[in-house]
Amino acid sequence: MLKNYFFLNRHVVELREAFIDKKIKSIFTQEKEKLVVEFEDEAHLFLEFCVNHSLPYFLMRDFYIRAKKNSLELFEPLKGKIINDIFIASNDRIIALYFNDASILFFAIRGKFTNVYLKTTNDFSSFKKIESEDLTNIENELINKKYINEFHSLDFDDDDYSLDIDSLKIKYPFIGKDIFQYAKAIGPKSLIDGIREVVEIIKNNNPIVILDFNNYDIKISFKYIPIIESENKVYEFDYLNDALLFYIKEIHHLASIKEKKELILKYIERELKRISNKQNNLLTIIERGNKEEEYNRLGNILLININKIHSGMNSIILDDIYESDKTIEIKLDPKLTPKENVNRYFEKAKESKTQYHKAIELIEIVSREKDRLIEFKNRTSNSSTVKELEQIAKGLKIKMKTEKNIQESISEKFKQYLVDGKYKVYVGKDSKSNDMLTLKFAKQNDLWFHARAVPGSHVVLRIENTKEPIPKSVLKKVASLAAYHSKAKTAGLVPVSYTLKKFVVKRKGMEPGKVALLKEDTILVTPEIPDGAEYIDN
Repeated sequence: MLKNYFFLNRHVVELREAFIDKKIKSIFTQEKEKLVVEFEDEAHLFLEFCVNHSLPYFLMRDFYIRAKKNSLELFEPLKGKIINDIFIASNDRIIALYFNDASILFFAIRGKFTNVYLKTTNDFSSFKKIESEDLTNIENELINKKYINEFHSLDFDDDDYSLDIDSLKIKYPFIGKDIFQYAKAIGPKSLIDGIREVVEIIKNNNPIVILDFNNYDIKISFKYIPIIESENKVYEFDYLNDALLFYIKEIHHLASIKEKKELILKYIERELKRISNKQNNLLTIIERGNKEEEYNRLGNILLININKIHSGMNSIILDDIYESDKTIEIKLDPKLTPKENVNRYFEKAKESKTQYHKAIELIEIVSREKDRLIEFKNRTSNSSTVKELEQIAKGLKIKMKTEKNIQESISEKFKQYLVDGKYKVYVGKDSKSNDMLTLKFAKQNDLWFHARAVPGSHVVLRIENTKEPIPKSVLKKVASLAAYHSKAKTAGLVPVSYTLKKFVVKRKGMEPGKVALLKEDTILVTPEIPDGAEYIDN
């Protein structure tokens, strides 16, 4: 329901009074796909926009820690401007903040074009970079919308009662599929009446957050909307902003729990397999018993008959000195001398004794360790907090990898650039770093670059979405970076090879940093750090 029009409508109605007449102090970004508006207010007021198309939201915060570095000021013309009012489009998921100088800040939820846009008297710009043609189309669409600052009142025609659900979706696309779904679940009413009832619930009832720890699932909704809750935990709030703050926090919390739990369980399963194999081997030794006496007997029989043994014999039949009137066949190693064959049985006697007593001693230790792992496995499965899982990981001596230390580890090994505010580029620092970048860090569908016929850094363009084509302008900028980080950096024009990482191979015997390309394209560029390429200082 986070993306639903009426959810956003309720949110606007609740928040607008808090921001009217507030003056903007700064607008900045320090996290991917997040824009923060800071206000000149004693209550330390902030408005946060997230333009991730999977998790789009805007919310009010009363606390925000701004980073000392890697923080970028944006939308400078809005500094010192005052909000006159906040609106929502009458039939679309577009939030509009109107300012005292006629500027408008739009937050539009629309798939891959989910973004924040600023309209001034002379310009139209976006938070996330998009193609100029798309920007023009979006500008025309946004400024021609009708906007309201109250809860939307649905006006259905009499003819709408005869329409089926598909026809209603076409006529009223802003209503949203979740509203239709809940309207059908409400009961034996017309679909139109069901929609009206769901919208009234959203307008008048407390928001709720529903947590399903077992499936790592979380939903935000409203009290009395028909949702199957089963064993889920439900939290109720008076205001939608409070519910949304909790919802966002718990999304990251659940993701962290899932990641840590899966890591711990994977470790435990691996250890249980190892311990079980060891336990089975020890049990086999114990069941076989101590063969010390048997091997000593065979050694003694061979010793007193050593003159009958010759090299090359596979076995020998001798009188059994321990049982009268019986003979015994003893296996020999044809590669050993007679004396070595005798000693082999005495050594096997010692080994059997040591192995047996050690197995008796170890089986208890191994069994206790297996029980301990099973206990940790049960605790992990039943854990519902990050703290519990971290304690379990500590008890198992597992080093938990977090996003933070993964990124720190990466930044120590490679140079990083951000191209056009969106595309991540990684550059090797030396031969060893090049190998690590290409062979371990780069993904199969990442693009790989290198200046042709000269020594230089491996350069990787991270591909986040394989279905999204990379603009040629971006390819040229990354190629320029590859040329710049090569021995040809002082040349006028440099040919740069590029290909998918999956076509880059390292053959046996190749020196560090050397690779072979199975397929490649070439682009001619100027070696430079081009406009739009931002160096990320580590």
